[in-house]
Amino acid sequence: FKSWCQLPSPCRDDTWTLHCLVLLPLVVLAAPAQFRRITRDAKKSRWFEFPDLQGAADLPQLTLMLDPTASDFHNVYNVSIQVAESFSSEKLAVVLLRADFASTLKFFKIKAGEIPTVVIVNWTNGIGQRPYQLYLHSQGEPGRLTVPELQGFGQMFLRGEVTQWFRSAPVVDDPVQHDSKSGALEIVGSQFQRLVIDDQKDVLVMFFAPWCGFSKRMQPRIDELARRTQQFYRYFAVLKIDDTRNDVDHPVMMRLTGYPFLAFFPAGKKAAAEQIRVDGRLLGDSEAWLQEAMTKLQPLATHSISLMSADAADGEQGLLTDAEERQEEF
Repeated sequence: FKSWCQLPSPCRDDTWTLHCLVLLPLVVLAAPAQFRRITRDAKKSRWFEFPDLQGAADLPQLTLMLDPTASDFHNVYNVSIQVAESFSSEKLAVVLLRADFASTLKFFKIKAGEIPTVVIVNWTNGIGQRPYQLYLHSQGEPGRLTVPELQGFGQMFLRGEVTQWFRSAPVVDDPVQHDSKSGALEIVGSQFQRLVIDDQKDVLVMFFAPWCGFSKRMQPRIDELARRTQQFYRYFAVLKIDDTRNDVDHPVMMRLTGYPFLAFFPAGKKAAAEQIRVDGRLLGDSEAWLQEAMTKLQPLATHSISLMSADAADGEQGLLTDAEERQEEF
């Protein structure tokens, strides 16, 4: 595949799809096409080579993401088979994933420079579906890819002794000092629980990818929405997060099939977050996009919200400064 933002027309696979819609400015990011189900022989095995995952769909998968051109590839290949044999009676599969499946690495948010990566993938919502859970063994440490190391890691996972791997970028902005006149607050994975789930207000979150042109087009609209609803800071917040660098384990992520992705988390019912769809054809008209966004948000909001004028949003208009507002919140 070409860059997901640059596919000239919808690209489909007979099972799962990875495609771009050209009618609306939205990058569609479905589970990679390579997650195919291919019939295996009747032999019961715990070893699988991607994309042939028939028989592994209902199991956590100790996944070795390897560079097939590496000098030790064949050795680690054999190691993975031996490890799988040791788990033949356990609820754990071993999957070998070659790094030339670039779209699949992107699905797992793994960069080429992080290969080899070894993780256990727990498909909590079905194979190829978000959100999934990852448990990290190692990245960029080929010396650790031995039978004893991988067997020990798998056994620790089965005993419940491995902590889930949550990736988070470094903090981008201090929520206390952030000035909403500069736009929506950008958060990272380590802040998501506190600023979205635990916060007793309605929260709209834009999940974006920095390489996605459609995300870049929507970002000014999200920033303007934050500016023009700042007077409702006690009840409503507009945030954004780089989904390619941060993990969010929430049921609404099952709906994320492309960037940008908008999700509304209502106060008191954060588990019932909903996807918000705003006509992408309106991105070229700021006022039209904002008005449609409000028509989608107002019925869901737990408190009345509306847009202030652009002039009022840019001026003081008797409001507290954003830093003063945040100091009151925290």
